[in-house]
Amino acid sequence: MQMKGRIGVAVSMIALACAHGAWAADPVLPDLPSCTRAAAPDDAGVVATPGGFMLVHPRNADLPDDYTGCKTLWMMDVDPVPWRWATLWFLDGRLQRVVTTLKDAPAPRVCDMPGITLPAGYASAPACDGVDDHPWIALRLPSWPRACATDTAPAVCGRAPE
Repeated sequence: MQMKGRIGVAVSMIALACAHGAWAADPVLPDLPSCTRAAAPDDAGVVATPGGFMLVHPRNADLPDDYTGCKTLWMMDVDPVPWRWATLWFLDGRLQRVVTTLKDAPAPRVCDMPGITLPAGYASAPACDGVDDHPWIALRLPSWPRACATDTAPAVCGRAPE
């Protein structure tokens, strides 16, 4: 698979879902390594989207049903380094908070999933609207190994994502 173009419509859709969220200089996420990861690790998975590819970490095989921690999505576009687009905070397998960053935005957008109760010490953010069933923010997001985004993709890239 070769990187072509930018991810546009789908990125905008998720970002607009958080549009009611306030700009935040420092989004409140748990102090866990999975929530503070800046660069995509080598074992991040590749996800095909209508406009290109993104990376996801952790991949499905590393996520128990009751996962607590963050899952991060990076956009792969014309830049040489993927940029961090979203951090999804899960508590006991249920999405709590979505933190999205548009590439040139001054700060991330933060929104909370409707109907959640945040643990003590976390300030609530405005509700995320219309993202409940979006596959990119689900606990499980099928992906291929990161090597599938190279010009010499391995044979596993011809199979369905896992």
